[in-house]
Order: sequence, then C-alpha cells, then structure tokens
Amino acid sequence: MNGAGTDQTTTPSPGRVTTPARRLALIAALLAGLLLTNLVIYAIGRALGGAFTYQQNGAAVRVEPIAVTFMSLAPLVFGLGVVAALSRKWPATIRVARIVAPTLAVATIAVMTIPAGFDTTSAVSLAAMHLAIIPASLLALNTLPRSPSRDTRPFPAR
Repeated sequence: MNGAGTDQTTTPSPGRVTTPARRLALIAALLAGLLLTNLVIYAIGRALGGAFTYQQNGAAVRVEPIAVTFMSLAPLVFGLGVVAALSRKWPATIRVARIVAPTLAVATIAVMTIPAGFDTTSAVSLAAMHLAIIPASLLALNTLPRSPSRDTRPFPAR
C-alpha cells in the first residue's frame, strides 16, 4: 500500500527549527561559533607575526580581541534583527538578505580592511574573519520563518 487515502498529518522534519526558543538557541550557537572561529583566526594571525595595527590620526592603533568580538557579532546581530522584523511583513526579505549578507562581507574587505594598511598577515587574517561571517549569516537566516503563518497554523491533514 502506498498510504493514499489514509488520514495522515504532515509534520515538520526533525531538523527544521520550529519554535522561537529553538531558533534563538540555534542563532546563539551560530554566533558563538562565529566568535570562536574569528578569535582563533586572530590568534593564528598574531602567532604568525601579524601586528593587527593601522594608522589613525598619526597613531598606530591595534585591533584587539574585544574589537574582533564586537565587529564579528554586532553587524550580524543587527542585520538578523532587521531581517527578522521585516520578514514578518515581507517574507522575501530573507531571500534578499541571503544575497546582501555575503556581498557585504566581501565588500567590507575591499572597503575597510585593505585600505587600512595592515601588514599582509593581518590583512589576510582579517579578510578570513570577514569571510567566516558568510556561512554563519546564511545558516542564521535559515532559522527565520519563511512566512508569518508557518508558526501559528497546524499542518493540514491529508
């Protein structure tokens, strides 16, 4: 028998994040993973001789781990918040964000990292940190509901 005509309820797959608490937990785990990745990249860059300094108003300024922490998490948290808010009304916002997030991650290498005048090791390390944001942002965007009704309606019986 193929099960046609039986009264079965369609349920979401176990891997699908369905509750706000599970979404938040997954996003928190992704943020923690991103931060850990970027701090490891920073440590490796420092171990390889990267100075992580740039000139600002005639003084050398070092990029410290606290700056790596802030610049790793703040843009992603802010962007996800904006997308989550807008996607409630316009679900297509998530699709747009899946293009915008990686584009911004790459563009900021060209706009911020390269012009700052870092040594090669530091520039490569910082660029790798920018690129590490791409999978974290795409996975986090996958946790957002695609439509407002997905969480509020039970799945129809077939």
